[in-house]
Amino acid sequence: MELKMTDFEIFKIKEQEKIRNKKNYSAIYESNAVKKNIYGGRRFLGFTPKGKDVWVTMKYTRDDMELFLKVDKGFKDLFKEDARLAISRVEIKLNQKKPENLLADMSRNRRNAGGEVTIRLLEYIEKLITAVEAKKSKGYVNGRPSSLLFQYVASIVYPGNLDEQYGFRWMDAIKMWNIPSGEYFTVDSFQKTVDN
Repeated sequence: MELKMTDFEIFKIKEQEKIRNKKNYSAIYESNAVKKNIYGGRRFLGFTPKGKDVWVTMKYTRDDMELFLKVDKGFKDLFKEDARLAISRVEIKLNQKKPENLLADMSRNRRNAGGEVTIRLLEYIEKLITAVEAKKSKGYVNGRPSSLLFQYVASIVYPGNLDEQYGFRWMDAIKMWNIPSGEYFTVDSFQKTVDN
């Protein structure tokens, strides 16, 4: 007597095979993070009334455990009525050349959920800059940026690069670089202060 497999059994075997062959992306990105010393990127915020593009930039260096966050000149002009804020998220790696046609990039990314720059986001970035500069605040552990502060900054500016060969995410940097865990805090507990 010949045994026949049901459709469900065949499906189950195929799915188990897929699971066995699936790449472990966390391991790939963590391995990439171990090889790197800098995490950073830029996010496009919008155009000033005079047409100048404005970006926010973050950089974290593993060796000296320094977190850096700054906005381009013209940031305050983005609050003006004639400014054009980004309609979708455009972000690049720290050493990557800025896109030549930002409007085309925004249109291409428009289909993705979220990423629109609002006045509320600009105010949040101001508070985030204050949090990064307040080295004796809850955002720091023994003078080193906490993993929560790093997460807040990276989530707004540059969440990471998913290139399997070189890329890694903010969560991989936290884990593999031993960025310390600290007290819980909210960015809204900081004041808005940006000189620009």
